[in-house]
Amino acid sequence: MKLISIIVLVLVIVVGWFVVAPMVAPGVTEETVVRDAQVFLGDTCATANQSELALSMYEGALTMNATDPVILKKKGSMLIKCGRAQEAETVYQQILSLDPNDVTALVKTGDSLASKGSLTEAIRYYDAALAINPEDASTLVKKGDAYLMMSMAETQKLSTAAKGLNDQTGSAPVAQMQNQDSYQEAMSSYQKAMQIDPKLSVVVSARVMTATQSQVSSYQDILNNMNS
Repeated sequence: MKLISIIVLVLVIVVGWFVVAPMVAPGVTEETVVRDAQVFLGDTCATANQSELALSMYEGALTMNATDPVILKKKGSMLIKCGRAQEAETVYQQILSLDPNDVTALVKTGDSLASKGSLTEAIRYYDAALAINPEDASTLVKKGDAYLMMSMAETQKLSTAAKGLNDQTGSAPVAQMQNQDSYQEAMSSYQKAMQIDPKLSVVVSARVMTATQSQVSSYQDILNNMNS
């Protein structure tokens, strides 16, 4: 009910602005007023967790200016909230085609890729963003998360492979276990993030503890399979 009241209020304001705009701001066009109103309504709907409605408002605003990076980013965020990661990635790629150094688009593209399991590609985008803004602690955490997920996936593969090993190849997983580059990269990214923002220590510690427990369990499975 509150959302409907806000929408009605905005519509009243827009109609009123159509009347007074030519007098107080001659350079403002009707198209600009409608576009700004749609963006405002989109923001209002987004705040009220009405993602689909917000998305439709942003798409309407983009029909008047298809390359507005601010509105494109809002659309991308709503697409992610609506579970449409692939479409969001396309939007962020559009932003990057306009400005390859747009940090938000680089990070969001990395997020989209990470959500699909394309961790190596995600890290590439996080690195590109960090090359522009190396003090971005949140992006360092995202990069650490991606590396940590890679490490956990690698450990799981070792655990699965160990089940089929015989005595002649039993040393192979041990050599691979000693080369946990992904885990070290994750710890390095987390460490840098905590140096920049010490408040992240609690969040990072929880991530590392959960991952470590999972890896210890996987290593135990590997050892059990090797000794069986």
